[in-house]
Amino acid sequence: MKAFTLIELIFVIIIAAVMTFLGFEYMPDNTLVSDYQMLKQKILQKRSNALGYSYTGENNLTCIKFDKDWLNSDDNSSKVRYLFKSDITSDVEGNEICFDSLGRPFKGGVDENLTKLLHTRIIIKLSYKGNEKNITLYPISGEIR
Repeated sequence: MKAFTLIELIFVIIIAAVMTFLGFEYMPDNTLVSDYQMLKQKILQKRSNALGYSYTGENNLTCIKFDKDWLNSDDNSSKVRYLFKSDITSDVEGNEICFDSLGRPFKGGVDENLTKLLHTRIIIKLSYKGNEKNITLYPISGEIR
């Protein structure tokens, strides 16, 4: 009868463990890219929710706050839960943007007098473990790049 000895099996397990450890060490970390895509989708979702919506003022359906805690606590109807890990900074006061029924971005709540309408582009910076990625939100059109 031919069979593996216990020592041979232990060596195979040790080699497999070392290879697994090395594999995890050299795998790229895609957290920043995932957070970038998720934030971009959330902004587009809030803008889409606002189109044709005649409500003015602060509303969770048409506003987004650039805060990691707010993004993680945002109640979604989907069963998949995404944990946002990157740090977020933006050059808008209050870190909150709302969209009106035409998809135009406002600082804070939407007002009928258009006093809070954005006139300059907003840069939202995501940073994670020393890497950065930016999202630019353009005024009037609400376009994202």
